[in-house]
Amino acid sequence: MNPLDEISFARLLWGIPILLAIHNFEEAPFMEKWSKELPLPIHPAVSTQQFVWAVTLLTAAGFAVTYFGLTTTKQPIGVWAVLEIQMIMLVNAIVPHLVASLRFQKYNPGVVTALFLNIPFSVYLFQRAMQVGTMSWGVFCVLLAIAPFAAIVLILVSLQFGKWVSRN
Repeated sequence: MNPLDEISFARLLWGIPILLAIHNFEEAPFMEKWSKELPLPIHPAVSTQQFVWAVTLLTAAGFAVTYFGLTTTKQPIGVWAVLEIQMIMLVNAIVPHLVASLRFQKYNPGVVTALFLNIPFSVYLFQRAMQVGTMSWGVFCVLLAIAPFAAIVLILVSLQFGKWVSRN
């Protein structure tokens, strides 16, 4: 039996922003050096300050979406919005983290939490969401289809925010 089975599904969803914060904490100190050393332009070069502000915004947004998704609506769309965060984290764990590690044969910031926390938690969470009737395969596919585009938009917006705050 999995110890997570003892946790209510609503409480389990709070693991999403917590794991997001842990993942961002792993990435932040190393992203500037890594982004400037890339032989291919898969990630814009960023300063540590810019990146810290960007991931701070994303982490705060993750907690806000989770709070409002779980407390302000009885409709499933609130929970689906929270699950979308984890779907973005799952896609992010694979591309760029896993792919970049394999391609460049070296550590990239965030790969440890991506592989050892986010992927296993995603698999468990989505299975559990289906077991409790919160998500169907159709909803899973919609969330998966949205995730890459949402990730790109969130990354670009948060990095712009980080650049703006770093200048002011």
